[in-house]
Parts: sequence; structure tokens; C-alpha cells
Amino acid sequence: MHSVNTIISLSELYRPIEEPLADVREAVGQLWLDALQLVQVDAISKPKVEGKLLRPAMCLLSAGATGCENLQRFVPMAMAYEALHIASLTHDDVVDHASLRRGASSLNALWSNHAAVLGGDYLMARAIETLADYGSCEVVSRAVSSIRRMAEGELLFFGRGPDDIEEKDCLELAQLKTASLFAEACNAPACVDAPELSSVLHQFGIAFGIAFQIVDDLLDLTQPSKQLGKPACGDVVEAKVTIPILFMRQAMHVDDKARMDSYREAILTEDDREWIMSMAQQTGAVARAEQVAKTFTDKAMRLLEQIPQSAYRSSLEGIVDFVIVRTC
Repeated sequence: MHSVNTIISLSELYRPIEEPLADVREAVGQLWLDALQLVQVDAISKPKVEGKLLRPAMCLLSAGATGCENLQRFVPMAMAYEALHIASLTHDDVVDHASLRRGASSLNALWSNHAAVLGGDYLMARAIETLADYGSCEVVSRAVSSIRRMAEGELLFFGRGPDDIEEKDCLELAQLKTASLFAEACNAPACVDAPELSSVLHQFGIAFGIAFQIVDDLLDLTQPSKQLGKPACGDVVEAKVTIPILFMRQAMHVDDKARMDSYREAILTEDDREWIMSMAQQTGAVARAEQVAKTFTDKAMRLLEQIPQSAYRSSLEGIVDFVIVRTC
């Protein structure tokens, strides 16, 4: 990925919300423990919550950007959006037959597909219950709609071959599966406290989320498995058509396309992965996809200009920059 002159770490960007975000991490860990205790396992300890916590962080930063002076009010809300995210990942791992998530065993690998699906359902139900405590039908309705849109994203692409998918389809999938939840996490505090900022924060979340997904798809083709915490080039094995894979296929010769197709549901060697990664660069797919992502980060930045200046808005702007330069 392209670099910028100054890369600010997420921990620095999270400084305005450091304390409430720590409480979110604790709450998510407790929620996981509640889920684990429902299943008979040999040993149960409070799980360590991994990941960037981007969705809850952006929820808290958006709350601060709307003028909220007591961010502790929104800790349960922020936790709920992380729970919805984890639930969607749990379901994705079942669909994709994935055994690793963030460098550790996925829930379906630890338990079973059956228990993992139920675990994801449990997290979703707990999240919606938590959001309902804010007394806003709009917040609950929007959250449920984002769950529906995530499912629609999977169903719309079910059974479609790579030659049936265009760039607009990939962008639609990114909006449905990823951006919709970011949009609601950013928008929900405004629904409660500052409805006049609700629309712009929703649009910001959509633009940010699409860029985030494009970069995520790029990382799958450009970063080693150890860095990703899961097997690299997994999208190729799963026959997914992401923006960079679409651009690769558009520039490939017939023989190279056939080689790509042969990797479907295959066990890749390091030589296979090196070939895929080199093709991503040689076809110009990486550069093209980076440019598409930048159009959405630019849009996200323009939308933030409509929010009053504050440390919270500055952190949101920094997170937008961070997306473009992240490596995992």
C-alpha cells in the first residue's frame, strides 16, 4: 500500500476515547464469556478481545463529535456494534469453512458449525437488546437493517461466476457487507442526541466502510499469512471476486485466468501465493484498486468537513488516513 509522510497509530487516534474504549473492550470480553459459558467446554477463562475495535471506536468518536460530554453513556452502544461485527465474522467463517480468525482458531473450528452459527445468533440478539435500551426505534431499526443488508450481500452473489460480476457489483457488496455496519455505528449516537448530524455521519460511514473493504481485499493479495492472521490469497481459494481480483482478471491472459480458476478450493503452496501476489502487481490491479479506495476516503474526508471541528473529528480524519496505509 502507498505510504504517507506521517502515520499516526490507532492508539494515538483513540486517545480522546481511551477510557470508554477500554470499558468497551471489557464489556465485549464479558459478552464472549457469557456465550462460552453456554457451551460445555473443558476450561473457560475470560477471552482476550483482539482486533482494532474500529466500529466501537468510531461510534464513540462520532458521539464525541456530535458534542456529547459523557461518552460513558455510549459504551454499551459501542459494544453492541462490535458484537454485531463479531457475529457476522462468526457466520462468515462457517460459510467460508475458515479455521483461522485473527491468528487464532475460528469459533467453528473450536466448536462446530452448528454451535458457531448459534453463537453468532446469540451475539446478535444481545447486541439488539443493548441497543433497545437507548429508547430509540430508529437506532434498533437501522441496526436490524444493517444485519439484513449483510445477509443480502451474501445472497445476491450466491452462485454467480466471475464473468457475471462487474465493478459496480463489487462496490455494492462492499457497501452491503461492510459499510452498512460502519454507517450505523457512526450514525447511532447522532440518532439519540444530534439528529441534524445523523445523515452526514451515515454517509461518512458508508464511504469509509467501502474504502476499508477495498483495502481489506487488497491486503489479502499483498500481505503474508503471518501478517494477516489467516491464509493469504484466501479470496482466490474461495473464488470471491473482489475489486482487485476483478481488475486482475480483466488484465489477464486466458491461460493466467485458467490458472487462477484452478486454485478454487485448492491448498495453495507458497509458490502459488507468490504467483498470485506478483500478478496482482503486474496487472496493475493493486494500483487501480488503491485509486478506487482513495476516491472513497476523499469522500469520507469531505463529509467530515460538515462536522464541527474537535479532537474527535480529528481522530476520525486520522482513522480515514490510517485505512489507506494499514498492513493488516
